[in-house]
Amino acid sequence: MNKIKNMDLKNFIKYSYPVVFFRILTAKLQEVWPATKYLDTAGLRNNPRKFATDLDIRAHALEKGMSIGNGRIGFGKTKALRLIADIDIYLNLGGGKNRASEWCGIIACYIKYNEEKGADMTVIKQQLQSFLEKHRIQPDTAYAGIVWFDHEDIKAKENEPFRIFSQSRYSIRDFGMDPVSQDKLEDAFKLCERTPSACNRQSARLHVYTDRDKINQLCKMQMGCKGFHESFQGLILVCADMTCYAFHEPNQYFVDGGLYAMNLMYALHANDIANIPLTMGHKSKHLKAIKKAMSIPANEMPILLIGYGSYKDKWKVAASKRKSWKSCVSWNS
Repeated sequence: MNKIKNMDLKNFIKYSYPVVFFRILTAKLQEVWPATKYLDTAGLRNNPRKFATDLDIRAHALEKGMSIGNGRIGFGKTKALRLIADIDIYLNLGGGKNRASEWCGIIACYIKYNEEKGADMTVIKQQLQSFLEKHRIQPDTAYAGIVWFDHEDIKAKENEPFRIFSQSRYSIRDFGMDPVSQDKLEDAFKLCERTPSACNRQSARLHVYTDRDKINQLCKMQMGCKGFHESFQGLILVCADMTCYAFHEPNQYFVDGGLYAMNLMYALHANDIANIPLTMGHKSKHLKAIKKAMSIPANEMPILLIGYGSYKDKWKVAASKRKSWKSCVSWNS
């Protein structure tokens, strides 16, 4: 009996709030140095590998601007000029010309896109040409800019085997006007019931918004869909219930939530619902403000915001060149 009482006391202490707080704090402190060393923020402009990530994001921003349905003509001129200047810094740091060629290809497509719509791109065109001549680089436009799609073609692929179906899903910023039925949404949620999670925790929690005021409010706070969120028919905020995890699993809900979110985007696509993932990677203070504004329970962690709507008959997407699988796979190493 005393043995049981001692064990109960030990467990009471072990699982008390103050003890768990310090256990989490200790674990997080151990993550600080690797994060400081390897995240791209520290030493960004002195490390070509880290700098490349920043340039990828900024070049893709130009592609995203071109893929918006009613995008502003001549958008992003300052960003394009800054990008050219920073690619020059990247090369001076020892960065590879192949990557520079890809970013320049996006800029070349950006110039052509805006010129065709009547924008004056003379300054950017001159700066790019000067850069290309200086470094003897040819812009790689093979997988840059935007790609046009046809709804009938996509609908046919939605019923094809996974190897075809999965390659037909793109992030959409150019939505149609046809209403998306609640039945289709609920069927997509049904398809996600078998999403894997650690030890079958099933921690995913969904918050669906169809009210226009709430859509606008949440999109404004998300800060990454300016210029095209007006055409969303709704938003799905994927969250994870933190009460499903122990102190040594503070990142597992992001893994399980990410698995669910990707499965949901495929399920929406299978139901002919256009969608786009929108990051919720914000500072804790901002996430707290979002949760308060949208009445999200304190025990839930926002994982991903998904904007959805219908497809147009024809629409455009960012080309978003993908790296070969060979660049991220190693065998027995």
